[in-house]
Amino acid sequence: MLIAAAQFEPKPGDFEGNYAKHLKFIDEAASLEARLILFPELSISGYTYDRKILLSSIDFFRQKRNELIYLSRKYNMAIVGGIPRKILLEIRNSVFVVRKKKQILFYDKTHLFRKEKEVFSPGERFLVFKFNGVRFGILVCYEIGFPEISRILTLNGAQVLLAPFAFGRERKHIYDIATRARALENGAYLVTSSTSGKGLMNFLGSSRIVGPDGSVLVSARKKEQLIYYDVSVENLEFFRYIEDGISHAYFLNRKNELYKGLVR
Repeated sequence: MLIAAAQFEPKPGDFEGNYAKHLKFIDEAASLEARLILFPELSISGYTYDRKILLSSIDFFRQKRNELIYLSRKYNMAIVGGIPRKILLEIRNSVFVVRKKKQILFYDKTHLFRKEKEVFSPGERFLVFKFNGVRFGILVCYEIGFPEISRILTLNGAQVLLAPFAFGRERKHIYDIATRARALENGAYLVTSSTSGKGLMNFLGSSRIVGPDGSVLVSARKKEQLIYYDVSVENLEFFRYIEDGISHAYFLNRKNELYKGLVR
């Protein structure tokens, strides 16, 4: 399956401009016959702590949801991006998944970073979904540093991990190590869409697609760029369960009975 990730700089409050970038990249991905496209964290609202902007972006997304569903059906493509959503009086930092169906799936970021805790409320559950025969799991930005999340997603069937980012450039070493480690230790592909440019921080960019052996298969080199790769999930069994060559076979040799101490 060809999977694409869009790197750009969503501007806080510029919903129309940000959405236009979505449409541009969706058309480009469709021309390549990609079956999924991933956008950065809070890609429609822009990464911000401004409650007024966040709430306004929710209304904007409602106006565009039917068009996104139409495009998903037209191109046989899952569209995954970032938008806040409101649950009762709480705002969540969420990821939307449009996959041709009328029902849109949402994942609410469960582990919040620094000032995010002053604005957002954390989610309570993880999400694995299926599209065109491939199973995807979602984690967001800071959550890359919690190995338990990626492991739970893969144990629940995820073959490809999707990770939208708005990550600070000064923590580049964390991004580099953690993205490769999460793919390697789970024998999974990992796709990031990482915000570029400057806003609340100097954003890292460097969107990438990582293979199940931890190698970076493709990486964005420009501030605004679509990257893509044709993933072969059929080879994941080799990395997870076969003790041969470059395989690690971590899933074959896991000892479930020893991990009870992780849950307290």
